[in-house]
Amino acid sequence: MEERHLQLVLAAAGYYAGGIDGQVGPESMDAIRAIEANNTEGYAFDPTTTTEKRRYVAALQAGLTELEYDPGVIDGWYGVFTEEALNAFLYEMGHDKPEVIDRTPLQNAPASSDIPHQNDVAAVYGRPGPDIESKLVTIELPFSLKIDWNLRKSTRRIRVHRLAAKQLETALIAVRDHYGAQVMADLGIDRYAGAYNHRRMRGGSKWSMHAYGCAIDFYAQPNGLRTRCPQALFCGDEYQPFLDIMEANEWLPALRLWGADAMHFQRAHL
Repeated sequence: MEERHLQLVLAAAGYYAGGIDGQVGPESMDAIRAIEANNTEGYAFDPTTTTEKRRYVAALQAGLTELEYDPGVIDGWYGVFTEEALNAFLYEMGHDKPEVIDRTPLQNAPASSDIPHQNDVAAVYGRPGPDIESKLVTIELPFSLKIDWNLRKSTRRIRVHRLAAKQLETALIAVRDHYGAQVMADLGIDRYAGAYNHRRMRGGSKWSMHAYGCAIDFYAQPNGLRTRCPQALFCGDEYQPFLDIMEANEWLPALRLWGADAMHFQRAHL
């Protein structure tokens, strides 16, 4: 995150009227304190007791939330949700229209009659919000995954829709059995970047598959939303067994559905 981006977001949210100079001075700090005061219930931590960098990220997240560019939880960690929310804000500010992400299906996209299409997910999984939340379950893995946006932390728990949970658990255990812990770590496959999230689709107006509890992301930075092969890391030969195992267990790689967003896997066809 650049500090000028923080200033741009705070200005757009009505908290900052100073210059966009990338220097967090007294006016910027006044804006940060003001947005903290207006979001006391939205913060996942006390911003006055942490590092400056985390405090700045949280203020950015709070501003993006107020502007309706969903960055996820206001936790001060700059992860994929925050980055994509900021990208959406910057694109719309620069082009005066929302960005549209191309998700044209590939001709060789995988097919299975057991997996719903995106147009049918509401009928199969439920409606985003309380209906979906009542159907979420937590997978307890027999090993840990690193949190992609905060590598000092890890988790064994992943929350997804109950109709997709067993398939995901089986897939991830099979991935672990295939690669082993060290190779998974070396390749970054063990970097968990999020699953259930009540938000709209990036670069679109429909609900994200994350909002249905049927999507999960891994190792976001080199496998970005707009990144295609051969640039995306998961295009490499050493990652094909990972993609094969996920697909065989009904969690389809976006890389094989629309050829980009390699971090993303979903239990839904296009």
